[in-house]
Amino acid sequence: MTVDPSEAFALFYKNHSGPVFRTLLAGTLNRAAAEDATAEAFARAFAHWDTVAVHPNPRAWVLRVAWNCYRSSWRKWEGRWSADPPEVPSLAPEAWSDPDLMAAIRRLPQGQREVIVFVALGELTPTQTARVLGKAAETVRSLLFSARVALHRALAEATDLEEDDD
Repeated sequence: MTVDPSEAFALFYKNHSGPVFRTLLAGTLNRAAAEDATAEAFARAFAHWDTVAVHPNPRAWVLRVAWNCYRSSWRKWEGRWSADPPEVPSLAPEAWSDPDLMAAIRRLPQGQREVIVFVALGELTPTQTARVLGKAAETVRSLLFSARVALHRALAEATDLEEDDD
């Protein structure tokens, strides 16, 4: 029994649209841009579903397209958007509902923030993340290491502050 391609895509969209959006949101800190890029990427995935469906990692394919859409739109509107993106509300999944963690991620430099959300939230390997972001794999590993160190320090400080309040 063969699966109808549109049903297969609908299932793929149902399972992956949320994680892709949350990854873009955490990486961009811009809800509207993340929504637009996610929608565009899934539209392109649907248009090329015969190719995407057999890709070794279809979600990575969509993430790369979404990230490229975001970067492309950012360049187009760069002078019109404010330099400081709006504060992002909670990112919903239980694993990412820790306000101290999300605040620490928001404070990371952009490169570190992008890498940590693609690896941790996007569930990509550093090599896949490098392809999505258009960076060298070693650069991604270095940024990932720096991001993890910074997050560890920030969370340790938050824990110390909580203990001091008690």
